[in-house]
Amino acid sequence: MKRSAWVIAGLGVLLALVYAQLPRPQAESFLQNPNGQALLEVYQRIQQDYLESLPREKLNKLLEGAIGGMVQALEDPFTSYSPPQRASLRQEDLRGEFFGIGATLTPANPDGTGARIEGVMKGLPAQRAGLRAGDVILEVDGEDVTKLPLQEVVARIRGREGTKVTLKVRREGVPAPLVFELVREKVEIISVSTGRIGDVGYVALETFANFKVEDQLKKAIENLKAQGVKKLIFDLRDNGGGLLDQGCAVASAFLKEGPIVYTRTKNLTRVWCEASGRPLWDGPMVVLVNGNSASASEIVAGALQDYGRAKIIGEKTFGKGVGQTPYTLANGGELTLVTFEWLTPKRRAINKEGLKPDIEVKDTRFPTPFSLQGAGAPPGAEVTLTLNGKTVKVKADAEGKFSYAEPQRQRPLPEERGQALLDLENDAILKRALEELR
Repeated sequence: MKRSAWVIAGLGVLLALVYAQLPRPQAESFLQNPNGQALLEVYQRIQQDYLESLPREKLNKLLEGAIGGMVQALEDPFTSYSPPQRASLRQEDLRGEFFGIGATLTPANPDGTGARIEGVMKGLPAQRAGLRAGDVILEVDGEDVTKLPLQEVVARIRGREGTKVTLKVRREGVPAPLVFELVREKVEIISVSTGRIGDVGYVALETFANFKVEDQLKKAIENLKAQGVKKLIFDLRDNGGGLLDQGCAVASAFLKEGPIVYTRTKNLTRVWCEASGRPLWDGPMVVLVNGNSASASEIVAGALQDYGRAKIIGEKTFGKGVGQTPYTLANGGELTLVTFEWLTPKRRAINKEGLKPDIEVKDTRFPTPFSLQGAGAPPGAEVTLTLNGKTVKVKADAEGKFSYAEPQRQRPLPEERGQALLDLENDAILKRALEELR
């Protein structure tokens, strides 16, 4: 009897907390729902009756799991929960600068865990210390990171300016791991790269996800003007978007007047932003897109297409026509929640549809590598395959299954940050863009 009374008392405390955190109508709706009641009961039962005593860190993990499960149950690919550490990284990225070693990382494992160095930035600690593209990070400050999510590895490498971080890496062709001690320095995120082909300027924008995009674009265009360019190629391929306000600013750089994007919430459709009337570039231009151009990239391309300001060249875009609002939570984490749909100046909704280019051209820069799977070979047998005149040998496993994947061509990295690599021979979209401008 005492035990039951204690459970009821404990639940009473949780119920009081629910009322303290939620507006009364929402709190009552939550508490009248059997699942809402069950959620509180499960937490209370675990806290009281689980065989092992749980430390505060574990209890916090349980609650974070409940938050993540709730968000996941929405089955919305663009709504997410970021734990405090990951939310802190996002804020650094939004500012466009952080303190780190100056290396770009990619997952080392197919499940998104671990970290492999994709490239090092000239003049920054990673490059000065001798780290190379392809190095796999094994430890950060003596702790194994090979199975951690990439973002957690990044969080451990970043830190306060002037502090030390020690990396142990595995390098192909080197028998033993290498250890590097580095001092963290300020790293600025460069989102714009430029180039020039005759009198045609080229600007590629990699992301809209930090507050420095507008300024970097302005400097890039001013530099190209000073070099005497007369026409412009604006490349939004592989740009997954970012901040809506930065999308508005970028579109405004090429438009003289008019609405850029409308937003539709549950209750209201309105103009979100309009061209400032002070374009940075008013000369001839084209915009390049592909299947990875999404969100703010589609806002810019859609606005320029609707006004006939520029022809869109490339592949059909991704089709992310909804926007999220970030909410900072009491635990320091962040809820990124889909709260509106955006529409082009002609009020076109493109969510899950994408933008159709004016001139459709397949992106040929990095073709999908050939791969195959087979079965039925004797276990352990060597299988010889002939592909496009090339002979390769693979070994069957214990069940007689075998597979082969053609090595993927790595994307070349420029020697200087902000410098574009232009490859007309292997880039059909870029080649078509030049033909259109000429």
